[in-house]
Amino acid sequence: MKKSSEFKFAELRRRAQKFLAAQPNEQPPMAQKDVQALVHELNTYQIELEMQNEDLRHTQEELGRSRQRFTDLYEFAPVGYFTFNRKGFIVEVNLTGSLQLGVEKDALLNKAFTSFMSQDDSDLFYLHLKKIFAAKSKQTSALTLFQENGKPFYAQLDSISSLPGPAENPLCRTTVTDISERRELEEALKISETRYRRLFEEVREGILLFNAETGKITDANPYLAEMVGYSHAELQGKKLWEIGCFKDIKASKDAFQNLRQRGFLRYDDLSLETRNGRKIAVEFICTTFQVNKNKVIKCNVRDISNRKLVSPSVQKLHGGPEQRQRERRSDTRMTGDKLQQEIQAHRQTEESLRQALEEIKVLKDRLVIENIFFRRQIDTRLHFENVIGNSDSLKYVLYRAEQVAPIDTTVLVLGETGTGKELIAEAIHHLSPRRKLPLVTVNCAAIPENLLESELFGREKGAFTGADTRQVGRFEVADGSTLCLDEIGELPLSMQAKLLRVIQHGEFERLGSAKTIKVDVRIIATTNRNLEEEIAADRFRKDLFYRLNVFPITVPPLRRRKEDIPLLVETFVNRYARKLGKKITSIPKETMKTLQDYAWPGNIRELESIIERAVILCPGPGLLLADNLNNPANPVSFEGGTVKEMERQHILKVLSDTGWRIEGKKGAAGILGLHPSTLRARMHKLGIVRPQKKSSD
Repeated sequence: MKKSSEFKFAELRRRAQKFLAAQPNEQPPMAQKDVQALVHELNTYQIELEMQNEDLRHTQEELGRSRQRFTDLYEFAPVGYFTFNRKGFIVEVNLTGSLQLGVEKDALLNKAFTSFMSQDDSDLFYLHLKKIFAAKSKQTSALTLFQENGKPFYAQLDSISSLPGPAENPLCRTTVTDISERRELEEALKISETRYRRLFEEVREGILLFNAETGKITDANPYLAEMVGYSHAELQGKKLWEIGCFKDIKASKDAFQNLRQRGFLRYDDLSLETRNGRKIAVEFICTTFQVNKNKVIKCNVRDISNRKLVSPSVQKLHGGPEQRQRERRSDTRMTGDKLQQEIQAHRQTEESLRQALEEIKVLKDRLVIENIFFRRQIDTRLHFENVIGNSDSLKYVLYRAEQVAPIDTTVLVLGETGTGKELIAEAIHHLSPRRKLPLVTVNCAAIPENLLESELFGREKGAFTGADTRQVGRFEVADGSTLCLDEIGELPLSMQAKLLRVIQHGEFERLGSAKTIKVDVRIIATTNRNLEEEIAADRFRKDLFYRLNVFPITVPPLRRRKEDIPLLVETFVNRYARKLGKKITSIPKETMKTLQDYAWPGNIRELESIIERAVILCPGPGLLLADNLNNPANPVSFEGGTVKEMERQHILKVLSDTGWRIEGKKGAAGILGLHPSTLRARMHKLGIVRPQKKSSD
């Protein structure tokens, strides 16, 4: 720095001397006295310049240190810093942001941020940007992002529009925070709260919660309300001494003050008069504990009336001299017999109430599950309004469905993924005599194997660890209706034998119970697997296949019904244009030809996703595709293995051939004819992770 300043000063002096030499010498010679004064003044200026140069050097060094501190804070911040333009492309990013996405900084520039998220989250992100540029205020959103290797993480986006700049090119500043751990903790907290609430509401003991400062009741469980005869609303917000049955509890107000000081209070024998005038004996135990810096008092109220009823008789039988016992033996026997009769009657009443409560709970559980699986029905619907198409192959499928619908025959719906097999199952149910009850659907691939039996057949309380309540199974819920076993080919062998028995005899047992339950259920099964190949590979029972394959219906893939593509495209365009408030009036012939020439490995589901994405990004009234629909150069052969296995093998092969590059002209997404975010989602679902490079020793 010092050498550079000296060089600049020497260069300035050389240029000044050259300039003076070029000037004409028109001034008369100066006197000796004036020359000395001029030299002194020049020396002063020279010293001032050196001092200014020194200050300038110090300022430049301080500026360099400040710039370095800012760079460190920006690059190595605990959150990712991103700058987006109006279209959602990355303009700037810090080192933390590039590490979050697993991509180099330079490679992220001018890249669409939506390529790191699913289609649903892409819609949320564009809405997030729209709000920022419209409201010009801070906006927060939570999304699931996928790293370059397909690994997902939950992120919170906090965004604000940039400082005033060119109106035609506004920017959005965003911090991206990884909240995966926080989300897991929140989920665990929700589970804990649900378990606590269930215990609080089902425990056979009265519980009161108070605010330790005000003495007001903050919560009371149903058992306490039933015990004292007050509703939950009548107890909520009241102080203990303001409720009739608690007024005389050792001078409630004094007892409360004593409890606040000691933190614990217990009364083993108190008499309460309930709202309906019945007197009961109770134990009253109160403890104080801390919740989020607030003191809370919990009171347990136990009804010990039965214990008090038995105790005097026992004392009478065993207390007192032997002579008195002999004298009053007959009276005691009569009293004991009467007491036993009262106890027996009480037990019978309690058992009847317990059975009634169990029946009510079973009906309630069934109603809740029916609501979950309820499909909106229209009584006048007699045709397949949700099935779109006019091709001969589709008409034949609908004709087969109409034939079998009125009969309770088991139906097996076959077809590739995304062809609409579940729609055919729903149509068969809605055309059947069972349509007054909801169709119950079970996705055999989505439920873990260790929970599948309890989901299908139900369980009793205590059947296994964690089974703290009785659960009604899907077969029991579907009694009198139709049960759709979606993706039946994914069902484990251990469950196939039990399912076969239900189909054959219409009966089963809940997990943890020996009681046989009979049901009247019609079965519709769907699968994208070749079950005959599964039988050959010992992954599917032959006898179960014959029970299911009574009336097979094969739904054709979209590539075999290309004449239906224009109608499907028009339907999807109208649906999403109306949803997004856009007006799309035309579909160019070139666009439609591209759609019809594509092989559609994902069938109708893939077509709908591509049309939705095109509508979102479409700038004008004519539909323009946002994806390059190129059929793979080497089409996949599906001979041998399941569709899912073959899909995984093919994706792995393409990724290996492209050096695990996902995007770009020579990327795997382009070769497979998929959007990059769709490919990342498929990689995550199929468990495909880029192998780590081995470090050289």
